[in-house]
Amino acid sequence: MRASLFLLAAFVVPALTGCTQLMTQEGPAETRAKLAKCAAENRATPEGQTIAGRLWIGDGTDTATKLLDPYPLTPAERSALVQLHNSAVQCRQTVTAHADQSAAWQSAYLQEYIQRSDEIFYKLTSGALPVGLANKLSIESDRKLQVDLSIAYYDNVGRVDGIRIAEAKRERATDALLEQSDRIAASQPQPRSPAMNCAWSGNTLNCTTLR
Repeated sequence: MRASLFLLAAFVVPALTGCTQLMTQEGPAETRAKLAKCAAENRATPEGQTIAGRLWIGDGTDTATKLLDPYPLTPAERSALVQLHNSAVQCRQTVTAHADQSAAWQSAYLQEYIQRSDEIFYKLTSGALPVGLANKLSIESDRKLQVDLSIAYYDNVGRVDGIRIAEAKRERATDALLEQSDRIAASQPQPRSPAMNCAWSGNTLNCTTLR
């Protein structure tokens, strides 16, 4: 699954990210085409353009700067994300409907992924989560979905499609950016403002402020 078709971070919003790649090769071409069209339309909107520079997309254009962003979304960006989320729900329905009809074993993992995506979304739109941390949490959630579906695919279908070559290449690039952001953060003076730490408890996001 392309982790950033859903979150797209933003464009399909945390819910389309993982679902196109492990939508098995047997999946209808029409479903894949609908999903791609939905994602492209969301990216092209003014709202998509408003937040494209800050939220993680996963299409190879992201930089370490997005992972180091210490600030929450601005009010205008929060409003844009809310509008995108409404559109993203339609994209989600394309994926979940396909799973329900053709690959029921995916449904539980997709619902868990959507729950995690919404946790990030609500904290971003409330201003409670710095963008850099939200982007890292989105990457973590995307990869959990990929692992869950890969394992389930093996158990239910009897063979592993796994992550395709292009996705593996994107993941290596993302790993390099994560390492780069960690090095940059370690070399900078400690911020005066309190830091935030977030961790997943199941599919619920728990955040605490470190003083």
